[in-house]
Amino acid sequence: MSRLMSRLLPDPGPGRVLVLCTAVASLGNGLYVTGGAVYFVHVVGLSASQVGLGMSLAGILGLLLGVPAGKLADRIGPRGTTAVFALGKAVALSAAAFVHSFTAYLVMAVVLGLAEQSGNIARGALVTGVMGREGRVRLSAYMRSVFNAGFSLASLAAGLVIATDSTTAYLALFWANALSMVLVAALYMRLPTVPGIPPAPRGEQPRGAVRDLPYLLVAQVSGIIRIGPTALAVGVPLWLVVHTDAPRALAAWIMLVNTVLVVFLQVRMARDADTVRGAARLQKLTAVVLVVACAVTAVTGSLSGWAATAVLLAASVLFTFGEIWGEAARWGLRYELAPANAQGQYLGAFATGDAFALIAGPALVTSVPNQFGGPGWLLIAVLFLGVLAAGGPAVRWAERTRVPEAETDGVPQTVKA
Repeated sequence: MSRLMSRLLPDPGPGRVLVLCTAVASLGNGLYVTGGAVYFVHVVGLSASQVGLGMSLAGILGLLLGVPAGKLADRIGPRGTTAVFALGKAVALSAAAFVHSFTAYLVMAVVLGLAEQSGNIARGALVTGVMGREGRVRLSAYMRSVFNAGFSLASLAAGLVIATDSTTAYLALFWANALSMVLVAALYMRLPTVPGIPPAPRGEQPRGAVRDLPYLLVAQVSGIIRIGPTALAVGVPLWLVVHTDAPRALAAWIMLVNTVLVVFLQVRMARDADTVRGAARLQKLTAVVLVVACAVTAVTGSLSGWAATAVLLAASVLFTFGEIWGEAARWGLRYELAPANAQGQYLGAFATGDAFALIAGPALVTSVPNQFGGPGWLLIAVLFLGVLAAGGPAVRWAERTRVPEAETDGVPQTVKA
């Protein structure tokens, strides 16, 4: 039992409090994401496309406002900023219980999405402030492992609510999530204070994240990796049902395999990502694994039922390894290449790399294989080959443009022109 807990929880201290915050938030998120969409369609009477539009708009605006949110965390301190965004989520979720029109839903969804995205960015700066350079990647791995476990359990609980088909039960999901975010905000305030960074004198301000082209390029290349999890969660189940003879129930087992592997392997497999070189190596490995996963998936359309089942399970493991290594690589690169005095701002800029996977990913992994069959998966693999080709040069360019720590009293505060 102690060995199991050591895989899921860091040592006692601020890191464990942050993991506890993640666990509570994941339960609330799982309840809302699984049950919320059904409520708005089935009870409120919105169309599925309207619900999807609200989620998409919230995601896009969250990416666009990531840098300002990060600057706010840097300026006034990430602990209080993260707690405020958690309370913002609580307010939006409470308001969700009173949504009765598309306009009201759109406002609620956008506020909720902005609070969610901005809170994630501020939390990243908080992780650096609390854990320091040596512990932030490992703690990020713990947090992701616990988040996946909590989200999955909450999704199952939300499924029971959907089965009861009770308006009262649906509304309880919103209130439970809102209360969980209030608790999370209180837990954040129990962490050590991380002071804000005062603005530099006029004329001495360093280049901002949105002008740091090498860093932004690394973010865009790394963001392509996030098409891998989308392929497993959206593309593979659709492919399984439409193009293979594998049993449909396998789709649920594939996601179960993914969840279990992430929960128990994320921390162990992120160990080499706490340096730029280590993260860059993991990114290369991620690209290779995802190329192989796409190629393996491509052949399942011509296999018999049991053979297709076995090969799809193997492909799901490969996709999951790509997800685990890819997330670890992204943590290492976004933290290590960002100036120590602008972590929030730079993490917000790094999040813009998610735009392609967020906007185009679902359509890409569903329509391309459906249109072209097995070769469609090979076309998707070309994207990951692009990461393999461009990732190394992009990281090296970013490394060359960092100011050495010795030039800034041990703190890399800006980038070279």
